Amino acid sequence: MPIKPPTGGSTPVKVDASTSPTRPAEVNIPLPGLSGRRGSGAGHFPDLLPRAGSSSAIDADAIRMTPAVMIHASPGGVRLPAPQSSLDRYLISARAMLPEINDEGLRVFNGIPFADVAGGDFVAVALDPKTGLYRARLTSELLLGPVILRDAGSGLWYERQVVEPTTRAQVRRYLPETTDLDADAFITKFDDKDVAELELERIQLGLPQFDSKHISIPHHQNHVAQSHEVTEAFAMWGTLSQLYKWQSQPDQRVYSDGRLSGFKLDINLTLWPVDKLLSLKFNSVVSLTLRGQAPLDPEVFFAQFPSIESLTITSQTVTRRTFGDPANELAYSRFNMDSRFTEQLKRLPRLRELNLQDCDLQADFSVRGITRLQVLRLGSTQGAAVNDLPGPLRFQVPVEHQNDFLRTDPDISGMTELRVLDLTGAGLRRIPFGLDADNGPLRLEVLKLRHNRLSVAPSVKRMTALQELDLANTGLDRFPEGITNEIPGKVLDLTNNRITSIPESIEIRAGFKLSGNPVTDPSSLRRLIHARMETGTDIWLGEPRTDRSANLWLRNVPPGKELTDKLKLWDSFGTDSRLLDAIRQLSRTPEFHVEYLLLQRRVWSFLEIYSKRGSGEQARLDNILFTERSPGKMLDRLETEIREHDSGRQNLPLHHLPKRPRFDP
Repeated sequence: MPIKPPTGGSTPVKVDASTSPTRPAEVNIPLPGLSGRRGSGAGHFPDLLPRAGSSSAIDADAIRMTPAVMIHASPGGVRLPAPQSSLDRYLISARAMLPEINDEGLRVFNGIPFADVAGGDFVAVALDPKTGLYRARLTSELLLGPVILRDAGSGLWYERQVVEPTTRAQVRRYLPETTDLDADAFITKFDDKDVAELELERIQLGLPQFDSKHISIPHHQNHVAQSHEVTEAFAMWGTLSQLYKWQSQPDQRVYSDGRLSGFKLDINLTLWPVDKLLSLKFNSVVSLTLRGQAPLDPEVFFAQFPSIESLTITSQTVTRRTFGDPANELAYSRFNMDSRFTEQLKRLPRLRELNLQDCDLQADFSVRGITRLQVLRLGSTQGAAVNDLPGPLRFQVPVEHQNDFLRTDPDISGMTELRVLDLTGAGLRRIPFGLDADNGPLRLEVLKLRHNRLSVAPSVKRMTALQELDLANTGLDRFPEGITNEIPGKVLDLTNNRITSIPESIEIRAGFKLSGNPVTDPSSLRRLIHARMETGTDIWLGEPRTDRSANLWLRNVPPGKELTDKLKLWDSFGTDSRLLDAIRQLSRTPEFHVEYLLLQRRVWSFLEIYSKRGSGEQARLDNILFTERSPGKMLDRLETEIREHDSGRQNLPLHHLPKRPRFDP
């Protein structure tokens, strides 16, 4: 069958159908208004701004091979569908439709920027958020095209053909005082000459704001500025100026995968000039620490730090004036954490780590929705109620009651990227909501819930990547569900709970910490002895006995000469002997509970040998007694030391072996 010629007598404009699977291969695509007429649908311009997960993640080399996206006037012979008569009066020519060039050299129509190129043509462009450069793009595609630059002389834009490296000389044209080290750090971050030029121009425009006349100490919370705080304020101002210019001390630098990511900044908010804010962006700051409280506008403040990847907020001690009292007092200044603050956290695109310590958490505070987090640490050494205590008492809250002043119930559902969750001392009364949900943080590597009154342990059987689990001082009376030979991989801390036995199915291994539990099961205690011999560490130690007398080691010793001799030997060391205190620590070992008679003989044998040694050998033994932190290992090392310096005992036990039982004929 012969192919029918196209209607209209002219060649239509062909568009790759792959750009739109619902669009036929032969479609007339004129720029609205360029031909003096308007085709159907031509009045609508799709959004050209790059979308998350698309253009910003595209490799630069791959993008450079994309053809330039040019918009030309349609051929005069192409016939367009006749518009409805009601739309005729809206038709404009291309020049009339596109507005005048703005300060950036672009024409913006319906939020879409267009760049003038040679030949009177136009290119639709979009800003690459990763580099800050403009790139050409098709209105029908999300994929960005090549980088285009503007010629300062003609004002026309052109496609960049070569990527040139940044040099020290280029940096010093804007920042003459820059050292080689700082210049190289800047080049590490901005190795593209054109990208570096944009950042250097931005820096140069903001430098005049760093003037000494901007420095001021704010007056809020009845804060009385001290001389050292004035010095700190000037130092903070100098640090801000340095970081704005991508200059820093070596310990302020933050690296990611071996490359400079940015810098750390520590701000004492009680000295932050809230009333004279800088209209600047500190793009170099990726790790920010805030101390104390200030009446900040969260939206304005965080707009100054758009590149934050890690945020830490904690308290700050200040000198405060009290009403009706001429004397000043020390007080904690705590950040006021509310929903306005957390809403801004959700808008920080790079935020991956959030550390909130010792803050005033308001009733509407929530971390729900901050789903990009990989590290979340939320805790309080003292809660909001402490500030209502009389001045001196604010610094005397016992550790065991510090989290009584804080109540939190964080919802971590949806945080699938979370790798570290630390809610130490966060005032929890139950397992965090969403912890074991299907959309919860099942890929956690570190989970710390210590110093919370949970009573019930979380299940970790689905957390196959878990390396560290800390449930110390949580009121547990049994092991968590899901503990295996692989989970957790490195550390299990269950110290100071109410566990009395260890399930036979659980292998006691290195990294387990069970001290402070009232373990009474003989089988578990013998397994703990074996585990110490295998690992070289004390998996479990009980509480030391309060009895400081010889009676601790005289159980089953009958009255008579043996008892008298032992008491005399004990008294020879004095009542305040460090040696006897070290020996008392042996009452914490599993042997004291299931191998008491053997341990008793070893103790008295050592004391007898020690009393007969000279000062030189006693000094060597004292070094072990007073430095070895493991009581069980201490006694083993003492016996080894004695054997090595007594040839007659090298193959004999230090203590007397029990006598064979005698059977009557």
